[in-house]
Amino acid sequence: MASTQESTEERRASWTELFFDLVAVAGIGQLTHLLHRGPSLGEFGLYLVLYLAFWVLWACVTVYSNVAGEQARTTLVFGCMFGLCVMMAAVAGMPDEHATVFAAIYVLVRVASSAAWGRGQVLVDWPIAQLGAGTLPWIVSLWVPAPWKFVLWAVGLGLDLWVMFAVDAERMLADAERRVRARLRRRPAGPRRGGREAGVPTPVRAVRADPAHLGERLGQFLIIVLGEGVISVIAAVSAEEWTLPVAVIGVGAFLSLLGMWALTLHFGFVPRMMSARTDAVEVARHRVMGTHCALSAAVATVAAGLGLVAAHPSGHLPAGISWVLGGGAAAFFLVCGLGGLPSAGPRWLLRWPVPCLLVAVVLAWAGPHLGGIWLVVGVTALLTAAVVSETVRARTSGER
Repeated sequence: MASTQESTEERRASWTELFFDLVAVAGIGQLTHLLHRGPSLGEFGLYLVLYLAFWVLWACVTVYSNVAGEQARTTLVFGCMFGLCVMMAAVAGMPDEHATVFAAIYVLVRVASSAAWGRGQVLVDWPIAQLGAGTLPWIVSLWVPAPWKFVLWAVGLGLDLWVMFAVDAERMLADAERRVRARLRRRPAGPRRGGREAGVPTPVRAVRADPAHLGERLGQFLIIVLGEGVISVIAAVSAEEWTLPVAVIGVGAFLSLLGMWALTLHFGFVPRMMSARTDAVEVARHRVMGTHCALSAAVATVAAGLGLVAAHPSGHLPAGISWVLGGGAAAFFLVCGLGGLPSAGPRWLLRWPVPCLLVAVVLAWAGPHLGGIWLVVGVTALLTAAVVSETVRARTSGER
């Protein structure tokens, strides 16, 4: 395995990588069944935990493929893909059945993806792929009954998120180099074996991700999540009698998904990352990965909410479903605002991220009284206003 180097030919995502992304997002799509009854707080918490589990596994394999390039082991990627398929099948029995199988496969995929890295390699950009502290609570959970099993999963994922932001990979690399130098000083002279002195420690070297290729994978994941949203809305609308409320909800859902596409893949961080150089120091990849995790979760939740509301076009809307859509939209605006803050500045937050966030929370609270049709219309209006604002800003500043 070698670190990614710049070349004159632009690197694109392979068919294997696209296949893996499709399977990972299909697993996230399976989680929607946890929300069908108008989820309680516990059910929504389990939804988020399972989402994070799928995303972390996807990210571990994605970063490995990004760094390894053409040397990536296809059998490893397909093996991890099969593990995701088993986890996907286990989701259908959640929370009552198959939880232990889900946890066992999660551990196996984490171990396999971590073992793929070569000796002496230190992944500077995303150390979670090599540090397995977050896997330990999952191992313990194999012998713990629900609901404490799910609590341990949340603890493990929380550790991974802490590592993502708190661990300084550059310092980790420096520590590894110091350990190698210390071993060399303590090493006694010994006979050579195969041209190499016995006991010589493996040299340490940093490996980094290719930002343009990683940006393409992040965008590819998001676009597939949006596609899953389209499928869920179509499935819900096709099962209903085609009345005016159903038509309005269907059109509004499509426009909402289109708005999220524009705000993430046209104006968001993905196009900026795809245009970055491999050695660009301004790309804080741990922050980019964290933003992608939160943003794709919000997009998936809004997409699921649109499908659930489409299945309740008239009459009383369960409060849980209202919060899935409205709360998901609020989370989307929050992540967009935090992601754009470093480049756009604090005043930009008042243009649409903060106002849209506040109105989305009000819509989520009032959704059961407004009904599904007006909830969708409200979310669509907010996303449309945000897109219009970004379009005007881009034309004024000459960004596009």
